Amino acid sequence: MIRSNRLALIQLIESGDIDLYFANEDEALEVVRDKQETSIEAALDYLATHCQWAVITLGSKGCIGKHGKEVVKLSAIGDAQACDATGAGDLFASGFIYGLVKGLSLEECCKVGSCSAGSVIRSLGGDVTPENQQWMYKQLQMKNLPVPKVVA
Repeated sequence: MIRSNRLALIQLIESGDIDLYFANEDEALEVVRDKQETSIEAALDYLATHCQWAVITLGSKGCIGKHGKEVVKLSAIGDAQACDATGAGDLFASGFIYGLVKGLSLEECCKVGSCSAGSVIRSLGGDVTPENQQWMYKQLQMKNLPVPKVVA
């Protein structure tokens, strides 16, 4: 999607109308591929120049994020090998936004996002199993982060 619509996306990013931008490593590097500096840090700086919050997920390497002058680099949470990465980006984003709504810091939002993503990569099919949901809750509790209430 980014390669085929890159110029329109850059125009949107540079409009200043985006408050929060998520990208994976490949997407972030594609956005800055014609810039002088094309590192992941340069991509983060570029995105954060135009968006209030910029977060780049790095797969098993974790994530980096920037809000104002605050920069966070966080290792992935959990030690499991990914069985299936389907849904990991979506779960990271939803966890991050949950943290944002709860008033957490950038680092804490990244941790909640990482825990959420970690819950979906542990099994096939992009599903969060009850066991993986419990794993996520345990990770959140161990890090003193808010645990979502389960609605039956």
